[in-house]
Amino acid sequence: MMTAAADPRTDLSTDLNVGIDTNIDTNISASTSTSSTSTATRTVAVTVPDWPLVAALDRHQRRTADGASRTDGADRTDGADGPSDAAPALDPSVDPVILLDQHRVTFAGAAAQEAGALPGMTRRAARAACPEALVLEADREHESALFELVAAAVDTIAAGVDVLRPGVLLMSARGPARHQGGEEALAERILDAVAELTGWDAAVGIADGPFAALLASPPGRIVREGRSADYLAPHPITALRSAPVGPGWGHRGQPSATRPEKRLDLAETVDLLQRLGIASLGDLAALPSAAVADRFGPDIATLHLLARGGEPAPPAAHHPTQPLLAETTLETPLVRTDQAAFIARPLAEELHTMLVERGLICTRLRIVARTEGGEEMERTWRHDGALTVADVVDRIRWQCDGWITRSRLGGPATGAITRIGLHPLQLAPAGEGAPALWGSAGEAAVRASRAFARAQGLAGEDAVQVPARLGGRLLAEETTRVPWRSEKPAARPGPWPGSLPRPVPTTVFREPPSVALQDAAGRPVVVTARGLLSAAPARLLVLAPGAPVLQRAGLRAGSEHPVLAHGAPTVIDERWWTPAGVRSARLQLVVRSAGDEETAVLALSRTGNWMLEGLYD
Repeated sequence: MMTAAADPRTDLSTDLNVGIDTNIDTNISASTSTSSTSTATRTVAVTVPDWPLVAALDRHQRRTADGASRTDGADRTDGADGPSDAAPALDPSVDPVILLDQHRVTFAGAAAQEAGALPGMTRRAARAACPEALVLEADREHESALFELVAAAVDTIAAGVDVLRPGVLLMSARGPARHQGGEEALAERILDAVAELTGWDAAVGIADGPFAALLASPPGRIVREGRSADYLAPHPITALRSAPVGPGWGHRGQPSATRPEKRLDLAETVDLLQRLGIASLGDLAALPSAAVADRFGPDIATLHLLARGGEPAPPAAHHPTQPLLAETTLETPLVRTDQAAFIARPLAEELHTMLVERGLICTRLRIVARTEGGEEMERTWRHDGALTVADVVDRIRWQCDGWITRSRLGGPATGAITRIGLHPLQLAPAGEGAPALWGSAGEAAVRASRAFARAQGLAGEDAVQVPARLGGRLLAEETTRVPWRSEKPAARPGPWPGSLPRPVPTTVFREPPSVALQDAAGRPVVVTARGLLSAAPARLLVLAPGAPVLQRAGLRAGSEHPVLAHGAPTVIDERWWTPAGVRSARLQLVVRSAGDEETAVLALSRTGNWMLEGLYD
């Protein structure tokens, strides 16, 4: 079958359109293969090489064909109705072709480059170097609409594809690979579907994590599980220009997700790393994570994680009790692309209002449309950071444009759209992506992140811990502490009979200090089997030293404090149906502490002994 190759990036399959690299260099030591990719999602990346050029050539040839048809029809006077000659197909490797984006050359064919027209040149300089070249303008609207043909073709093989950006599709590999009989078969089916339904050549890469999958896509490789870091290491640092970071991070000149006042650019980031002597992804991955985060900040720390074969963890998912849906039924069916611009903004603003009211942001959005014939179409868009109203408007417009025009572009016919819905798939608390107050764009948060990362680098991962909610009856069980930036444990589902209603104490003791309750005669106060107090509590005695916060509240070890008020006890029966069951009781008290101040405390009785569970402010 397949044999190992000396080069970890060598294509090991020559009898398929897609090279399958299942054994990338078995001589690599096991220590280097143990990487963070074990937690990365097995991902399929589908790309169309030079997609902006493909879309620009398609638009040019269609315009040329339309113009020739109109001219041919006007010139015919003999009533002939035969087809006119189709516009000749252009080959960028032979014909001089130049693609411009914002008056700069982004692509120059081989013939144009031989004449001196190179990427990065201005329009005037490129035209002067190669006057005979065909000059095309990049059109993001057309790129997005045309790419729907590719997405629809991949949908025939596996549902649930996500559009990262026009020209790039991502999807999970697990389910589709099992359905198709393996990852190799899945890749072949995707290539055949795109070629048959669109006529374009696509590339497929499969690896752990989106970045490795994207770099494996142009050569068409499948990287063995757990080896993405080894596969990425030999790539030059310029490969970061293909990093799967969306507009929210700063790709293509958009503002950074963490520092909106600054504009991070992948090309500038790559130039900076090259000037620092970092020549390959392996060089970047070898740097300590804490040092990268401290020196460059969280945005470049994300690139460092990708270079190590990892995958950025999505924000903590939020699942509202009622699913969010913004939907509109169109009185006039949508049959033209210009109509989409009018319905997109009200729908996007409706979704944005729903999210703001709930304090949420959306980072993954599904757009669903229904036609007059009952056909339902959907497409999912990913985004780094919160999707703004403008982002949602663009995606609705692009998607409707793609659905409406795909029959004209050679795809299956689509009926008039009568209903459009927006389904947020990935929600997070608004604080995950909100800038700081007064427009400071989170400078303090960035400094704190660097300080935390540095502390973890010096003292270990457990040096910085944050609370995470678990759920439970006792206050100490409701939360736990986890290392900063680590995955939070799943919350234990309730309900929790006997749990304390809100508001809860502001201070919760992880090791509750022992206390004693006495009545006016000095007898111990206990909770009876009926859940009643044996007597009214008159004094609270602190038996053992507690946390410093307890001493600051004036409740020192050996001190005695009069009880000013108390509530009714609340009985907690834990696992009463088992021999190991425990019966507890809670009691809220107001005592007079040192300095003649009133302090509210929460006492807990277990096995006849009292302890302090928390303090109220």
